[in-house]
Formats: sequence, C-alpha cells, structure tokens
Amino acid sequence: MGSNAVLQSAFKDSQTGDLSHQGRLLSGFGAGVLEALVIVTPFEVVKIRLQQQRGLSPELLKYKGPIHCARMIIREEGLFGLWAGAAPTVMRNGTNQAAMFTAKNAFDGILWNKHEGDGKVLQPWQSMISGFLAGTAGPVCTGPFDVVKTRLMAQTRSGGELKYKGMFHAIQTIYAEEGLRALWKGLLPRLMRIPPGQAIMWAVADQVATMSDEEREERELDLTSPEVVTKYKSAAEIVNSWVFALSFLYAFNLRWRVEALQLVVSECKPKAKIVDVCEKGDAFIREQTGNMYKNVKKKIERGVAFPTCISVNNTVCHFSPLASDETVLEDGDIVKVDMGCHIDGFIAVVAHTHVIQQGPVTGRAADVIAAANTAAEVALRLVRPGKKNKDVTEAIQKVAAAYDCKIVEGVLSHQMKQFVIDGNKVVLSVSGPDTRVDEAEFEENEVYSVDIVTSTGEGKPKLLDEKQTTIYKRAVDKSYHLKMKASRFIFSEISQKFPIMPFSARALEEKRARLGLVECVNHDLLQPYPVLHEKPGDLVAHIKFTVLLMPNGSDRITTHHLQELQNTKTVDDPEIKAWLALPKTKKKGGGKKKKGKKGEKADTADAEAVDTAPNGAASEE
Repeated sequence: MGSNAVLQSAFKDSQTGDLSHQGRLLSGFGAGVLEALVIVTPFEVVKIRLQQQRGLSPELLKYKGPIHCARMIIREEGLFGLWAGAAPTVMRNGTNQAAMFTAKNAFDGILWNKHEGDGKVLQPWQSMISGFLAGTAGPVCTGPFDVVKTRLMAQTRSGGELKYKGMFHAIQTIYAEEGLRALWKGLLPRLMRIPPGQAIMWAVADQVATMSDEEREERELDLTSPEVVTKYKSAAEIVNSWVFALSFLYAFNLRWRVEALQLVVSECKPKAKIVDVCEKGDAFIREQTGNMYKNVKKKIERGVAFPTCISVNNTVCHFSPLASDETVLEDGDIVKVDMGCHIDGFIAVVAHTHVIQQGPVTGRAADVIAAANTAAEVALRLVRPGKKNKDVTEAIQKVAAAYDCKIVEGVLSHQMKQFVIDGNKVVLSVSGPDTRVDEAEFEENEVYSVDIVTSTGEGKPKLLDEKQTTIYKRAVDKSYHLKMKASRFIFSEISQKFPIMPFSARALEEKRARLGLVECVNHDLLQPYPVLHEKPGDLVAHIKFTVLLMPNGSDRITTHHLQELQNTKTVDDPEIKAWLALPKTKKKGGGKKKKGKKGEKADTADAEAVDTAPNGAASEE
C-alpha cells in the first residue's frame, strides 16, 4: 500500500494532480516488484522447501525450521539461492498488484460512483465487495507465474541437474508436457483464499485512509494553508463588491462593478421592494461563486453562506421577507445590509449600515453609525492572539457609551471554521447574569465573524411577530420523526438543498413551508434567526466583518465604506484612544527602531481619524 502510494504520487500529473490509467498500472506493478524482491521471494523459497518435507519422519527432515532452512540454502546454493524463482515471483506480484489496484479503482467507480479525490467515503461492506472482485483479477492474470514460481523454488541444486532452467524454459516445459491448463493449476484454491483476504484488507484500508485524509484535512484546512486563505478572500471579494455597490450607488451613482450595478441600481432607492433587493443579493452570490472552481476534479461547494437581509431603522437584524411581502424602502431609511458567502465552506460575512439620502448623515443617525464603526475598529484591534473574548465585550460597550448609544444585547461574534458559521468560541455583545459564555482566548490561524450592533434606544430588542422569521439553519445534531406530511417534505428538501448553511424560506414553496417549518422548529430540527426590533423611533446600526488571525496580524477581509457622518458626539476617552492606537498587524522583526516608531505613529494617526474627524469614523479600504 505504502510503496504504491509513493509511486502513484510520482506518476501523478504535476499540473492537475490526476493519475492516468498507465500511471496506476505502473505504480501497482512497481509496488509488486519491490514487494517480490525485498520480502516475498526469500520467504516463499523457505516456505516451499519446508512444505516439501511434509509426511517425512523427523530423522529424515533436511530442514529443521525456517532459520535452519535459510542457513542450509545459503550454505549449499549461495545467498542467491534464497532468490530462486525471483523472475516469476516478480512477474506474479507485479502483475497481481497492477491488476488489483486498477481493478479496485474501476469497481469503485462502476459500482459506487466513487472516484479518487472526490471525498466520497465508502461503507465497509462496499469496500469489501470492490476488494473481493478486485482480488479475483490477480490470480487469473498471474496463474502461470505462480505455477512457474513454485516449480522453480521447489527444485534444489544439491543433487542432479535442474529440470527448469528459468522462467521461460519452465513455461515451455510445463506447456509441452502437461498442456496449457497446467499453467493455471491451483487457481481454484487461490480464488478461495485471495479474494476474501482482499475484501477484508480493503475494508480496513479504505477506512484507515479516510481517517488519515480527515486528519490531514483538519491539519491543512486552516490559515496555514495558502489555498484556504485564498478561498476566504475570494468569498470576501464577492460580498464586498455587492455591499460597496449597494452603499455607493444611490448616493454617488458609481459603477463599482458592472454585475453589482445591474443588481441594485433599480433597488437602492425609495419605493424599492426589500424582497427584490434580497433576492438580487443572493442571486449575485450564487452567480459569482458558480463561476469559480468549475474545472476542478473534486466538487467544491460554494454559494450563499447567509441570506441577504435588509433591516430598516429600528429593526435590528434578519429581515429577509418572503416573495409575497410588499415592504419598500423609503427616503431617509437607515438600512442594514447583512449577507455571507462561502467557497468550499470557507465563509466571509459582512454587514453594513447606509442611510438612503443625499449628503452627509447628521444627528443621532450619525452617532449610532459612528458608534458601531468605532466599536468595530476597537474590536478589530482586540481580536488578536493572546487577548480574551471578555476584553472585546467590555471595550465595545465603553465605545458605544461614548456616543450615548447602547450595544444591542443578544448579538454574538463567533469563531468560524470550514462549513461552520457559528463556532464554539463566542464573544458576547453585552455580558450579564443571564448571558454568559465560556472565557476563551483568541489564537493564531483562527477566523472570526465580529458582529457589532448599536442602538440609540435601550439595546434590548424584542421579537414582535414570529411570522417575520424567514431564516433558518438545520440543527445537524438533532433528530425527530415528523408527524405532518408537509413537514417531512419540507425537511427533506432542506436537508438536500441546505444541509449546513443558513437559508431563507423564500427558497421553499411558500404555502407548504409555512406549515412544515413550524413543526421542524418546535422539535429543534431547525434553528430560527428571529427578526428583532427596538422601540419605534430608535435607530439601529449594524457593522459586521470577517477577520483572519494571521501570523503577521489581524487581516480584515470584509469591509465597508461609510457615508460622511456629522455626529454630535466625539470620543475623548484615553482608554478608547489607546485601543485604537494598537497596530492591526505585527511589526516585522529586525527593522530599525526609527521605522518602528513611524509605524506606531501611523497607527495612532489612523486611530485619531476615527475619533476626531468631522465624519466621526474611519473607513476601511
């Protein structure tokens, strides 16, 4: 197995990583040759010599045991006596391994549609069937070599002439004296022995290989892998472009990207239906991700990681209405855009706040947006290796208070992993007796979704109407036998289309979904994302970003560009300024001290721009 894997790696195409049929055959043959020369032939010679003595009385035995037999052969016939019959053994093992590995791969594809590198895991019984069938190929192909090998190894050089002078001479002699069928003598016993053994071996080997692949992927599928970083940033580029377009188009009529312009130019204005904007956002993500990784051998999942939400004014989050909803945007609305995208399960999420109006944002609307932005800047500098989640919770509350705003309760920032949008490491927005999480320390090569929501009200949102909830995520660790036919139908559809990521009920048939989703939620098969509201007249801002904790510092990959803000509050607190002065990236070692100070000065200047500039917030480019 090991030598075959090494040889397969050598024969794989350096560009595509594919292994041709010829490469697979040569790998198997080479593994068999190595096996025959290094291990099989000497042991086979000793085994056959000992087997020839069966039935003799102890005093007539020439060989007293395996070690004595090996010594006698070396003494009488020389060291190479242990390699008598090496040629047919090499041909037998080489041909056997080439046939077995090639046949196993072929039967996996024919029977189970399993192809190398596709990530599909066979059940042990499936591996046994493929292995059994593959095990029949070897004996049939190698029968003559096995017969010749046994004849050559059985004859000794200690008395008289050798009957068989070599492999080809043996084949000719057996054919001439005994006929063609004699070259396949013993085929039935070999078929009774080898295929069952191969079935067991492949059942174990496939499971061990699967575990090894999972361990290797677990090691590689973090930020130490350049490919993983690329996938995170590719997903981020897609959501960034859409949010930028949504933010800029109404105010400045900019063409950030042609695709984004076509999606939102007719939506980002008064009287635009919110559901239309949400549908355009999701469609854009599906289209853009669908154009990536199309020509790869292993299927890569990609698409919407979190449905597009448009939450307005005092609505806090998760408003992504059904197709029948008629809610529209109005001039002066404070719009919170929330969305997510993934490539191969590597997720980039973003949320951004924009006011539908011309000119700068003023008054309390400017304050609440500036509070969210500054809190996000502080969080970016504190979500770093060595810091703890409680440090972030305390800091963002202090920032919001400086703008006479509140951090909204119940909002969580999560660690993210491949296909996991809400990991176990959590940052609370507001800590309290009823809202506690385990203390955790940020570590290098982790990824976080940092979620900041600020309000001019009390920061204690409420669920006003359960019917507004349209976003759900399947709870993969829960099971229940649903009673209603509509529920079973809907849950089956969800399991097929949205097995892991959050989804919008818009993707389901609306009437049937209304009935089926209720039972699924009631029995914890689905996790709802409720639409929450502050009191009427309160203003809410939402900023969310994805940050990679790279070895050289925190890398914010999803970002936003704020409108001009003329806020009424400024930040003078020295502790907040100290947080903002923290560098976002580590300084490289070995540099001159003077350069280091310049870097510090630049970071401080950037922080001061957040606090004291007329717009009250800095934009991240």
